[in-house]
Amino acid sequence: MREFDHKWLGGGAAPDEALVGSADIQSLADLANSFDVVRTMRGYPFSRDTVFFLAAATLLPVLPLTLTMIPLEQLIDRLLGVIF
Repeated sequence: MREFDHKWLGGGAAPDEALVGSADIQSLADLANSFDVVRTMRGYPFSRDTVFFLAAATLLPVLPLTLTMIPLEQLIDRLLGVIF
């Protein structure tokens, strides 16, 4: 970064060196993209939404079976009792 700054912003580049197509600028852009990827990484490979959707996909097939064993009114009363 310091060399790039000195060469291109500090006037250290040769007057006949072309700015467009320079490997220096491409390398700096690659470094910036790599830094951005690392900066946006998470410490774990899933989010809260992923956990929610996995739980819903697991519990939805069980719901009809639960309704055959426990009446809907009783199930609602139990759920409200847990929540409140």
